Amino acid sequence: MSTDEIISLDVGGTRFDTSRQTLLKDPNSMLAKMFDPESKMKPGLLRNGAYFLDRDPEWFRTILNYLRNGILLAETQKELMAILTESRYFGLTGLEEEVIARLEEESASSSTPFTPAVTPGSADTLKLNVGGRIFETTRSTLCKYPSSRISQLVQGLELKQTLDSDGNIFLDEDPRDFEYILRALRNSNGYPTTVPKETIDNVINLRDNLEIREIKFGYREKSDSYVSEYFLSATR
Repeated sequence: MSTDEIISLDVGGTRFDTSRQTLLKDPNSMLAKMFDPESKMKPGLLRNGAYFLDRDPEWFRTILNYLRNGILLAETQKELMAILTESRYFGLTGLEEEVIARLEEESASSSTPFTPAVTPGSADTLKLNVGGRIFETTRSTLCKYPSSRISQLVQGLELKQTLDSDGNIFLDEDPRDFEYILRALRNSNGYPTTVPKETIDNVINLRDNLEIREIKFGYREKSDSYVSEYFLSATR
């Protein structure tokens, strides 16, 4: 796959066309990991020829233009705060630092200096050891549903963390099943994630064990001539 390949994105119902090279500009970002051919992170749901991102298209336009030309086109505090949220979600640390610098400049003469908030859902990346296999994702993805067991485990709330020799959180689960859990967490709400028919029971059991009832799974029914375009009901 060429870096000049055109990628279509559906961001909150608005379509954006850009090059793979643009999305790979910040190699440590979520976007780069989603669209790097060598990355294990999948882009997510493909709908009508475009990958769906459940974000505000108004602010994503600014994000995309920043990746294209390296210039942040935002002036007001409202715009900067919105871009700060998006940059943290996508793990764009360079952009996040630039936004914070601008906000600090604006508040330099104020009696209340700007202090960037750090929340449990921030988009810092982390590694998770699941049954001996390392998964790299963002804290915001794993904490997408704050009341879930996996969110509480990542945040260290109520549940005691087990760490491996490298300091990664360890889950004694089948990594082949967890891969679908992580894919579902990355997908937009309301869309079931495809799982092989022979695997779906194990994946649903893991979902329930991690207490992420909000995510749904289904499988495609195969025939000799086609693959159906709908999901059969396979959720509990």
